[in-house]
Amino acid sequence: MIQSNLLQQVDQAFGEHNNQSGLKLLRAYIAENPKDNEQFYRLAVIEEQIGLEENAAIAYLQCIENDRSFLKAYLYAGYFFQQLGQMDKALALYSLGNDQDARLSSLHLNAGVSYETRLRSHAADVALREHFSRLHSLSVKNGQGSSRVAAAIWPQTHQDTVRYFTEQQQPHLFYIPELTAKPLYNSASFDWCNLLEQSFDELTSEFSELVSLINESGMPYLDASYKAKGFKSLAGSKNWAALNFYKDGIENKPLLSLMPKTAKILEKLPLYKMGDNPFEVFFSLLKPGQHITPHFGQSNHSLTVHLPIIVPEGGYLTVAGRKVVWQKGKTIVFDDSFEHEAINPSNEDRVVLIFSIWHPELSKAEQQDILSSFSARATWLNNRYSALGFDNSL
Repeated sequence: MIQSNLLQQVDQAFGEHNNQSGLKLLRAYIAENPKDNEQFYRLAVIEEQIGLEENAAIAYLQCIENDRSFLKAYLYAGYFFQQLGQMDKALALYSLGNDQDARLSSLHLNAGVSYETRLRSHAADVALREHFSRLHSLSVKNGQGSSRVAAAIWPQTHQDTVRYFTEQQQPHLFYIPELTAKPLYNSASFDWCNLLEQSFDELTSEFSELVSLINESGMPYLDASYKAKGFKSLAGSKNWAALNFYKDGIENKPLLSLMPKTAKILEKLPLYKMGDNPFEVFFSLLKPGQHITPHFGQSNHSLTVHLPIIVPEGGYLTVAGRKVVWQKGKTIVFDDSFEHEAINPSNEDRVVLIFSIWHPELSKAEQQDILSSFSARATWLNNRYSALGFDNSL
């Protein structure tokens, strides 16, 4: 009751344009209720409006530290620090806000939100696009790669509108427009495909002894957040499961030790790597009746390889509208930045070994420049909370 009365006094004071009294009462309320983030945010906005910059800075950052999912504080605080010329803080706040909700920097396109919110959202959008475009340019500036890598695009944060050459190919993370684009490749053109297919019996003999592992230890390939992206039956579910040899460059030593012959086979393949280890190699299980709906992969600088292990009747891929039927032991090489889907209409599990290779046109120098760009981006993203003076842990 006392708290409610105090807030009523705050509202009354500001309603009567008695800002000094309103601020005093609001600060008194927050001192007693330091976790009431709505009022903390209110304090920050008011202090910004009346020019109490140091106080506003403290209030905005405390608001976010209290609750790192408090979306509007990121947008308003980011714009506040941008106006002060503190771009490191502004960019960190805008980017972290976008992590919470990717719509933050596109709210300016929504006529239904307030003018002030649209103003700040537009500023966030422009600032982030300029920043990430500049970060990419600087990361490859001193490299030995080609102009086509320098002209590569990070579509989500590119400075200009991204124009894809075809609607069928729309990588949403990293895009090199000048790379040859074709959805499917002839596996016979890759020497290592022949090696892989010749080693199929050796690989499957190990897998057959451990086939239960993929059901027991496999993890959902998609986390629960993908339910909102059209993967309702797959997100957070083992309907599409992965048993990883490598995931995000981290090796699964126990699995590799259980399958030493397979590990040796993998060592002979030109796997796509980010660092010393392959980025991603895994057994993919698709349960009966499941459909991986049409979607685009993240980038076009690598190709995806399928080696079907367990192939029930009727299962297939489509890549850019072309149907490809899985055949046991027969390699499929495709560019997953083209729209693709996978269907298992049978009553049995489907299992495929999946890994990536570099796009065959890319030179070693170009590969290194791409890695430099990814590394620069990752380093900056990992240091955002530090730029705000926060602990990096979420």
